[in-house]
Amino acid sequence: MIEFKRRSVPVLWILCACLVAQLPYMAATSAVAGETVIEETANRIFKAFSKNYRLEKTIDVSAASALAVQDFYIALLRPTWGMDVGYAAAGGDETAKPLTGILLENMFTGTRAIIDRSYGVRMQASAELLFRVGSDGLNVASDRTQALAALDTVIPGVRLSDEILAGNAPHDSAVFAAANLQIRMCVLGGELKLDSNTDWIGRLARYSVVLYDENKDPVSEFENGAATHPLDAVLQIRDALLERGIELGKDDLLAIGPVTAGVSVGELSRLRAVFDGLSDDEQVSVYMGFR
Repeated sequence: MIEFKRRSVPVLWILCACLVAQLPYMAATSAVAGETVIEETANRIFKAFSKNYRLEKTIDVSAASALAVQDFYIALLRPTWGMDVGYAAAGGDETAKPLTGILLENMFTGTRAIIDRSYGVRMQASAELLFRVGSDGLNVASDRTQALAALDTVIPGVRLSDEILAGNAPHDSAVFAAANLQIRMCVLGGELKLDSNTDWIGRLARYSVVLYDENKDPVSEFENGAATHPLDAVLQIRDALLERGIELGKDDLLAIGPVTAGVSVGELSRLRAVFDGLSDDEQVSVYMGFR
């Protein structure tokens, strides 16, 4: 027993010394392996998005690497889809920081656009609000009033999302974040000025939306009285972006997340989103056709 201990001590020290000597190499190898996984995962998502097909297998993405994958994926998209012009939230009624995505300049079209159904992957349409930033004061706004003062306009819109991920990935999952929230396109209506003479805090708390198909039948709706006030949602996405090291500037667009359930565009020829309560004069609509 004693002899065993005496013999094992030098061997143990030798093993430890060898392990310490290998640590820098092991760390470098691990880092390279991690970067390779991020690159491969981003490429898989990029190919599915670009060639319009749904991934057959679930992608394994850790929470720690999700944004790194998204950043690489966006870098692959930029040559075709343009540079960053805004940011999007996953939506829902989060009380914490939401998942965020990047909006590129070619991810937008205007109301009355005609969109090819095969352009995306099992596209889903959801109504949402977007805001245009008026000043970088939004980065330090602490309440709804200060947030409102730092915003320029509110824009009624419809988000078109793909289903490129296998297995109906939850909208709060790491892989959903990695896939840039599966955003394909935003269809925008007219911008409404957030003037100081209007009670926009109250107006934004009470608005409602109904989506109608080509037969003028309602297919999805959002009743007034959201669990999360739109200006609170703006502050939440701002906090999430600051945590990513992203500061907001004038003219950045913020899509705060879908407010209606998604509607498959597969069988639709037209879709109309009617926003009630955003304007004193009349309802505000966003139209689009599918072919």
